[in-house]
Amino acid sequence: MILTAPDYARVKREVRRIHEEFSIIEPPVNPVDIARHLGVTVSFVEFADGHKSISGFYDCEDNAIYVNSEEFPLRQTFTVAHELGHKVLHAEWARSADYKVLMRDSDYSGNEPHEKEANAFAGNLLVPRAMLDRYWKTISVEGLSKLFAVSVPMIKFRLSLEYGV
Repeated sequence: MILTAPDYARVKREVRRIHEEFSIIEPPVNPVDIARHLGVTVSFVEFADGHKSISGFYDCEDNAIYVNSEEFPLRQTFTVAHELGHKVLHAEWARSADYKVLMRDSDYSGNEPHEKEANAFAGNLLVPRAMLDRYWKTISVEGLSKLFAVSVPMIKFRLSLEYGV
């Protein structure tokens, strides 16, 4: 499937559906539990030399998410949510020759539409606007990071995106 621009409305609909299906109304959101309840295996593995910069990937043949066990735990949480986004939004694309495991390095621009959607899926899944609305004015950025179990940069990004702060 060719995707020329991210469909953020679809991303939000799918995240809302998952939150409703699993009755998720309070942080933190556990993407590993969600993935496993959706029948996706989640494995934390040590990647071989030469592949250490991979945060993780979704394998559609195994219906599995593989996460770099050497990454910081909050990064692992985001990776699981991001790869779950590929499963939910891009299952057909993930079976195609166009799907590539992205390396985290200085050459990655982040402009590929599937990757933008998966990032938005992860952000909305882990730090949904409805939950953020309840806390952002009364809890510090660091406190929000702990509450939502995501990194401070992730909280800052979500606050900027949702409220322009």
